[in-house]
Amino acid sequence: MEQTFLTKFNLETESICVPNYIAVEGAIGVGKTTLTEKLASSLNYDVILEEPDENPFLERFYKDNKNHALSVQLHFLFQRLKKLQNLRQADIFQSVRVSDFIIEKDPI
Repeated sequence: MEQTFLTKFNLETESICVPNYIAVEGAIGVGKTTLTEKLASSLNYDVILEEPDENPFLERFYKDNKNHALSVQLHFLFQRLKKLQNLRQADIFQSVRVSDFIIEKDPI
């Protein structure tokens, strides 16, 4: 039987004060999405993920990052803003959410 995040670290949800929004942050390819999904699954929380496949500038960025960095970052920023606006429209106190991004990471 696979250990969950909670059992692996001998944690009980009843003894943990959990905020309404948990964000996992880090560089590309370090496992933010994997950790976010495992946390959400282990804690039975909703998950909010970035959608890199939806970014039309990402492929161009990988080929020529100097000329496409701003467009790729702006797309991700607007994508994050839209997701957070949708959260505000929903009752944020109704359930806890785990995300693989924080809006504050972009100094744009």
